[in-house]
Amino acid sequence: MPETILLIARHWPEPASTAAGRRTLDLLQIFAEQGARIHLASPADASPFQADMTELGYTCHSIRLNHDSFNEWLATLKPDLVIFDRFVSEEQFGWRVRETLPDAITLLDTSDLHCLRSAREQEVKKQVPFNLFNDIALREIAALVRCDLTIMISEVEIDLLHRHFGIPEILLAYLPFLVDKQDIRTGAEFGERKHLIMMGGFKHEPNRDATRWLRSEIWPAARRVLPKGVEMHVYGAYADHAMMQLHQPKEGFYVKGRAEDALQTFQQYRLNLAPLRFGAGQKGKILEGWLSGTPTISNAIGMESMTGQCPLGYELPNTADEFAAVITRAYNDQELWQTIADRGRHIVQSRFNRLEHSQRLIEQVAAIASDLHAHRTLNFWGRMLWQQQFRAQEFMSRWIESKTELNKNRGD
Repeated sequence: MPETILLIARHWPEPASTAAGRRTLDLLQIFAEQGARIHLASPADASPFQADMTELGYTCHSIRLNHDSFNEWLATLKPDLVIFDRFVSEEQFGWRVRETLPDAITLLDTSDLHCLRSAREQEVKKQVPFNLFNDIALREIAALVRCDLTIMISEVEIDLLHRHFGIPEILLAYLPFLVDKQDIRTGAEFGERKHLIMMGGFKHEPNRDATRWLRSEIWPAARRVLPKGVEMHVYGAYADHAMMQLHQPKEGFYVKGRAEDALQTFQQYRLNLAPLRFGAGQKGKILEGWLSGTPTISNAIGMESMTGQCPLGYELPNTADEFAAVITRAYNDQELWQTIADRGRHIVQSRFNRLEHSQRLIEQVAAIASDLHAHRTLNFWGRMLWQQQFRAQEFMSRWIESKTELNKNRGD
């Protein structure tokens, strides 16, 4: 197994703000438990909400975009495995890693498939036909095949990559959200809970759209039939002016901002809502609802890749009126409420076991490390893209670096 691991991140992980931040730390923990030394590097500015990596025993480094200082630093660090936390990070630094450390294993963590999310967003917002083979796909799939292994959070997206893009199994690893037994909380009983909750960071466009849809259509329909005094509370980091405009206490709709402890917050509420009109990957807001024992109502997009073949206890709604009907029944019917809560807990226990999924990833990485040359030989498309005529990202970066240096000299 690799002994020194470097994760290159677009932004410093914020586990209290996003599910992606928590997933990043889970991924690093897998390798740390194998005895690896963990390093994180990012060109981003520090955030007051980023995780304290020193507490975890990890080492953090600030790096520069489009600058040879990265190559010099990388040659000194000499990681055995380099993880890119999005395809954009691979575009920016992947060629430098390959040039400086050609024998380092490269791993891409997509979090979710951006080309799929974008295609769905354009379909909803612009009312255009669904187009998976978009410009983002050209970049994302290229980054994927340039790496030795790509971690996928969604079984649906793995199947999509096989069927539509011809990506072979040897390049993909399935790693869902990871849960230990102690992560699962019982939560308060039906009669001790009240109101509805939705949670999700507002830097993520699917969450912004969900909040708007909830406010404009779902909540008015549900409020008409829910018991008097029931409120809708929306939590999310980075609520800007546009989102705060949706805060309407007179209508029983509250935008609360950041939740300091997500699971503790969920435990106060009777129902968790996740009305997503577009998106991809697995949904942290749904998992946290299940972990807190809070029945979660979502639709097909929200539940995609979350449930497998497990039943939920209700039919997935498609329209605002269907959402309102499911919400009302689950809010008022204690027996149905308990059924939905129990089934959520069963899904967590059966599909997100940390030990099972961590071990599978370790085995895949170990197999690659045992014969990296053979693994790369089988990755024909990756070999092709590493040919000079296809390395547009590298040459763009070199041009930016040269232009910056030229302008600096002129200023002197």
